[in-house]
Amino acid sequence: MPNPVPPRTSNAHHRFVIGLDGEGHWIARDEQGQTGGVFADRLSAIRFATMESDHQAGAIRFAPRSARLSLFN
Repeated sequence: MPNPVPPRTSNAHHRFVIGLDGEGHWIARDEQGQTGGVFADRLSAIRFATMESDHQAGAIRFAPRSARLSLFN
């Protein structure tokens, strides 16, 4: 009888914030400032953050509409 494959465990502890920058681009960046990107649309930013956080529930939050994000702050 073959051994079942153990569930995939993740060392990813990235938590992301997603929002707009001052020019209207979508920003997704981790809260530690280790990874992130600038995206043309909201869905692309969400996909990036989802993949980078290894699909962890609660790993993504959205900045308030009044906040302006940057990759560098």
